[in-house]
Amino acid sequence: MSGEEVIVAESLTIMYDGYEAVKDLTFRLNRGETLLLLGPNGAGKTTLLKVLAGFHTEYRGKILVFGKPPVEVRDRVAYVPQTFSLNSRVPLTVLDVVSMGGIYKSGLLHFNIPREVIERALEILDFLGLKNLANKPFRELSGGQKQRVIIARALMSNPELLLLDEPLSALDPKARIDATSALSKIKEEMGITMVITTHDVNPLIEIGDKVMLIDKRLVAFGTPEEVLRDEIIGSVYGPASRTVKVGERLYCIIGDVHLRVR
Repeated sequence: MSGEEVIVAESLTIMYDGYEAVKDLTFRLNRGETLLLLGPNGAGKTTLLKVLAGFHTEYRGKILVFGKPPVEVRDRVAYVPQTFSLNSRVPLTVLDVVSMGGIYKSGLLHFNIPREVIERALEILDFLGLKNLANKPFRELSGGQKQRVIIARALMSNPELLLLDEPLSALDPKARIDATSALSKIKEEMGITMVITTHDVNPLIEIGDKVMLIDKRLVAFGTPEEVLRDEIIGSVYGPASRTVKVGERLYCIIGDVHLRVR
């Protein structure tokens, strides 16, 4: 890690139409680190991700990405939403979909893709073990394959910060392993800083340098060992939630709950 701060948040409160959706967040993330953003439904995880992406600007307090307001550095950030859909009547191949990530800012049409963009797309597909799917229709892929293709698409803009909203949701166990392996490779070989929202931290814990637990407010921020403790997890998910360490591996046992009314 270089120690360079990619994200700096101080007393950040995010609003929607004047309503405080998430309040009083203070944390910092260095270049190359991966932050796992954990919390129940409605806790504000996606809201925070949209602020970091520069899509939502209704907030007070301090939030800087690469030393600037997020809206000013959107070209250095890639955002992968929880759901991604394409018109199934448009016969796009995997290569088409990934290439779109390299031309959407240039205003080019998808049928006028420069050769260098296609070559870059093939390199990324190969990097993620998907090159054999390049000419396959996107609509025919499994859910796990689609997720990795969308991640590949996000990499086409050469982001320095990658934001992923629930990338493992609705995937079967094998697809979760494949997606987690892809994210691990991105971290280790590309060194991209990542923020990943998740309901289940366990598949991702080995790539998480930091964990932040929010519940419409900051509950805890720190290393996995500092945050994933019984008393902290239990304060959000209830007393039945706990952490278990098997050898050097930490597991978090929680039920997926909706935000409790306080």
